[in-house]
Amino acid sequence: MILGIGVDLVKVERVRQKAGEDLDSPLARGAFTESELAYAKSKGVAAHQSLAGFFAAKEAFFKATQVWPGWHGVWVEHEDSGKPYLDFSEKAREKMREIGLDPERANIQLTISHEKEFAVAVVVVGAG
Repeated sequence: MILGIGVDLVKVERVRQKAGEDLDSPLARGAFTESELAYAKSKGVAAHQSLAGFFAAKEAFFKATQVWPGWHGVWVEHEDSGKPYLDFSEKAREKMREIGLDPERANIQLTISHEKEFAVAVVVVGAG
């Protein structure tokens, strides 16, 4: 059973301006975890596309669940295959439990796509 769906679209240039070329602006450090910044930096010229996708993923999660744990409360990680998934702080897990969503059993799916100027993310939250 689907409990929530969220989608968000982010302009890559907006992220580039706010995060800075070196990805070390106050916004970059405030909105992204160290692992997200390291992943983006590993992508070279596609770094800002990656960050735009991560930003969209966080927003899509918030839209799907109405859970707001802060920017560092939810972040994007990747399986060995490259597939992205969301990970959560303990604060986020507590907030999810408060709305009746078991973070250990919920089926939370994420997809991210980007094309030059835009990044989009979709989060589908299903019962475990």
